[in-house]
This record gives sequence, C-alpha cells and structure tokens, in this order.
Amino acid sequence: MRIIVFVIGIITLTSCSNVNKVKIKGTLSNCKDQILYFEEVDVYNVKTIDSLIIKNNGRFSFSVETKLPRFYQLRTSDKVISLLLEPGEKGIISGDISNLSQTLTIDGSEGSLIIQDLLNKSAGTRLKLDSISMIYDNTNDGLKKKNMEEEYLRIIEDHRKYLIGFILNNSTSLASIMALYQEIQPQTYLLNKTRDIQFYKIVRDSLKIRYPKSKHVIVLDKNTNKLIQEYKSNKILSSIKPGDFGLPEIALPDIKGDTIKLLSLKGNYVLLSFWASWNKQSIAENLNLKSVYNKYNKKGFKIYQVSFDKSIADWKKAINFDELPWISVNDSTFPNSKVALTYNVQNIPYNYLLDKDMENIIAKNIKSKELNNKLSGLFN
Repeated sequence: MRIIVFVIGIITLTSCSNVNKVKIKGTLSNCKDQILYFEEVDVYNVKTIDSLIIKNNGRFSFSVETKLPRFYQLRTSDKVISLLLEPGEKGIISGDISNLSQTLTIDGSEGSLIIQDLLNKSAGTRLKLDSISMIYDNTNDGLKKKNMEEEYLRIIEDHRKYLIGFILNNSTSLASIMALYQEIQPQTYLLNKTRDIQFYKIVRDSLKIRYPKSKHVIVLDKNTNKLIQEYKSNKILSSIKPGDFGLPEIALPDIKGDTIKLLSLKGNYVLLSFWASWNKQSIAENLNLKSVYNKYNKKGFKIYQVSFDKSIADWKKAINFDELPWISVNDSTFPNSKVALTYNVQNIPYNYLLDKDMENIIAKNIKSKELNNKLSGLFN
C-alpha cells in the first residue's frame, strides 16, 4: 500500500511540475556564435533567466518554472523576440535573425502570437509616420505640409482605433496591457484621453478575475484606480469658466533647475501655457506669443509656460533656438502628469489667462491675436 501511494505521489508531482513549467525551443539562423538570452520582462525591469551561445545549427532550448502567464523575450546583441508564455506551454520558434519581421514563426503560444500582431502593426504605423515626418521636414510647400499634417493625424487615429479593437478582442489576455501603454513615439501615448479610462477599467476588471496575483495586473489595478480618482477629483476643472476661483499651485523646475511657483507671479496678468517641443502647433504659437509678450511684459504681463517634454535636452534646445523670453518649466511625467489632469489639458498647445490675484481665469485657450486684444483692454 505504501509503495502504491509513493508511486502516485511521484506521478502527481511530475504532473504539477510540467503544468507549472514553460518550455521554448527552436532555430535561429544567421546568428552563429552570438549569445542568446532568455529573459523575463517584469513590471519595472528585465531579468535574465538563462543564456547560451548559438552554434552552427542555430538550435536553442530554454525552460522556466511559473504559475502565471508572464512576458519574456529572447534577445541577441541587437534583436529582440517578445513573448507572452503561459504555464504548460511549449513554444516553438524559428526565424532568420537578420530578417525577423519577415521570417519569424511561433507555434504553441497563443499569447506570443497575439503580441507579435500588436508589435507588427505598431511597427508599420511608426514607419508610415516616420516617412511623413521626413518628407515634411524637407518641404517648404505650405499646402503639402497641411495635407501631410492631416495624413499624420489620420494614421494616428487609425492606429488608435486598432488598439481599441485589439483591447476589446483580447481583454482576457495580458497582451491587452501592452496595448494600453503603447507609445507611437517617445512622447505620445495613443490612449491618453480622459474617455480612455474606460479601456483601462475593462482590462483591469477582466484580468483581476483571471490573474489576481500577476504583478502586471496588480500595477494596472493601482494605475487604473489612480486615473479614476484623479478624474473624479479634478472633474470640476473641466467646467472652469471665467470668474471661477481657487487655482491650484504649480511648482516645477526651470531651465536652470530652479523650482518656480506659478503663484509667485501674483500681481501680474499671467498666461499659463502648456506646450511641447515635439508639437508643431506649439512651436508656431510660441513664435506668435513673442510679440505679445514683448509688447506687454513691462506693463505687468507674464507667461508661465509648462513643457511636457520627456527629453530635457530637446526642451532646452527649443527654448534657446526660438529665444523664448518668459518663464519656462518642465513636467516630464506627461501623459501621466498631475498638472495636466488638474488643469484638464487634453491637447496642446493650451492655455489659461489668469487675473492679477491669481484666483480667477479670465479666458481659456486664447490665441495670440485674441490675447493681444484682451491685454490691450486690460492695460488701457
């Protein structure tokens, strides 16, 4: 009897071990003598699990214990294959390392196929945008530039619709988290509008049921709750009208690294402006604002301009190149910026004209010509 129980125990343990193990193997050509790393992509870092040197036949094999689906990657010195692997899966991967986009095949891992579709679509969109940007920068034809700007925005909107469809079709997969946080370029998240909170909630609610212990789901839950709370807390600001009062403080570093407070400008009419060096409309509006600023600065008009640039170098370069004379501060946390949420900044450029007491908003999103007329009436 004891022998039977012992044998059954071995069978059970072996079965559990296989269920809680991920195995991948395959062949990668044109990477002889390169080191191939098998890594887990955690929430905040990448951890190496194993590695090997690829031989003549290009074959490789890795395995890891896991009780939850996780993001992994195979990486050489310059190429990455992203994977989403579930416990018990046995993935088979092949491809030519010199041309992965055309040759990569994955079998035995549905999640990995899903994220490859997402990444391929994103790469295609990015290629289109880069092509338009290159042509845009090398033409002086105003009509062509306008048409290209419209095409650029259309491509972004098309990709945004794709992401929404992807999320709705894959809300029970961790792959949907990748879609939620996808950037089309370093400073631009596709799903960063107020109404997009609903998609965070859909994915969060679905994944919490299936994978409540997943680190990615736990962090998504916290971020979603934060977005919902900030939306509720700042909803009043979305209906700000001239004459409203009680403006929140802003304290951010300027180009020298000194923290400048918005309310320190009390006693002046202040244009609270939001922009970014990568936004063409912002650059154009800044150049128009310079004449208005120079005209009224000595009379008591100030500009407190908040940049949403992630790159401090690009931000400083733009200020120096256009010789912007007013107070410029930076908030590199955009699109997760508390300042943007507090002041309901959903697009840029955007601004508020504040009164001398820094308690009332005189006008919202006022253009340079309107601003000139408004200041003329205030100072004369």
